[in-house]
Amino acid sequence: MDDFVIVTELERRRLRENRTVILSGDIDSGTAHEFIEDIHMLLMEKSKNPIKIIISSSGGNVFSGIAIIHAIRLVQKNGIKVIGEVHGQACSMAFFILQCCDERVMGELDISMAHGITTGFIGDMRGFEAENKLLTYWHEQFADLLARRCKKGTEYSEPGYWYEILRDNTPQWYT
Repeated sequence: MDDFVIVTELERRRLRENRTVILSGDIDSGTAHEFIEDIHMLLMEKSKNPIKIIISSSGGNVFSGIAIIHAIRLVQKNGIKVIGEVHGQACSMAFFILQCCDERVMGELDISMAHGITTGFIGDMRGFEAENKLLTYWHEQFADLLARRCKKGTEYSEPGYWYEILRDNTPQWYT
């Protein structure tokens, strides 16, 4: 388990006053719930000032991560810039969340890491085929996301480049 600071409700309120949301520790349903709650509180303020997301996470559950990405996209659809700032690490699912931010900031000692999506499948062949179809879909979607975030005209701006990296599932570290 990651070491992270527990933020009290009063401290969360103060962070929201500064339009800052913290995403730390394992990304799970509890983390996603808290993140989405904070985002909706900020949206109710009707301010167009940017929202900063401080990320310090080794990753976690893909469904919870997708819920967080949905919340970020909701902010962006409301015309609000989202700044993702890495404090230490943004790995696995946290890496994909970082890529959804309009601006991404990392210090010289911070790291990020991408790899393919994994599951713990149990079942028969039909279930395996359905799971494979879902993983292929997610790899295609995340490859497209990564390609759009890269400089045009380079091999990195091609979804196929990222699809092969994700399908291979070897961790790719970035500084």
